[in-house]
Amino acid sequence: MSDPRVVFLGGDDSAPQGLTFADSAHDDSSSWVMWRVLTANNRDVGRCQILHHEHADSVADFMNFKAHVERMEPVISHAQVGVEWTWSLLLDEIPVARSSRGYERLRECHYSLTQFLNAVPVAVVVDDPAHMVRQRRDHPIPGTFEPLADAL
Repeated sequence: MSDPRVVFLGGDDSAPQGLTFADSAHDDSSSWVMWRVLTANNRDVGRCQILHHEHADSVADFMNFKAHVERMEPVISHAQVGVEWTWSLLLDEIPVARSSRGYERLRECHYSLTQFLNAVPVAVVVDDPAHMVRQRRDHPIPGTFEPLADAL
C-alpha cells in the first residue's frame, strides 16, 4: 500500500452538487477542479468544499488547508432525509472540507473524520496536472464492465 495522498478531480460539465466556486464571478463556468484525500488503501475519505477553475489554484487551496488543519472545527450532522451521517470542517465558520460520502452509523462517520485528519498532514500531493483524474461524461451503467458490454 502507498502513503495517503491528495489527488485532483476535474470536470468540464456541471459542478458537483453542494460545492461552491472560490470565485463567485465564475459560478456559471463549466470547468472545475477539486482535491480529494485518499488513504493508503485508496479509500476517498474527504474532499474540498470549494471548487477552483485551475489546477494550480486547487493545489494552493489544499496547501492552505493543510497549514490550517489544526484550526479546523469539525461538525458532524445527520441528513434531514435518509439515515446518513456526514462531517465537515469549518475554518472561521466557513466550510472548507467535507466527507466524501454519507455514513449509516455515527461511529463510522467519526472514524472517517479521524482517518481524514490523520492523513492530511502526511498526504503526498500529486500536483502534476497530467495525473489529474477527469470526470467521465458518459459514465457506464454501474456494474457494466466496458470491454464485456458489447458481448452482453
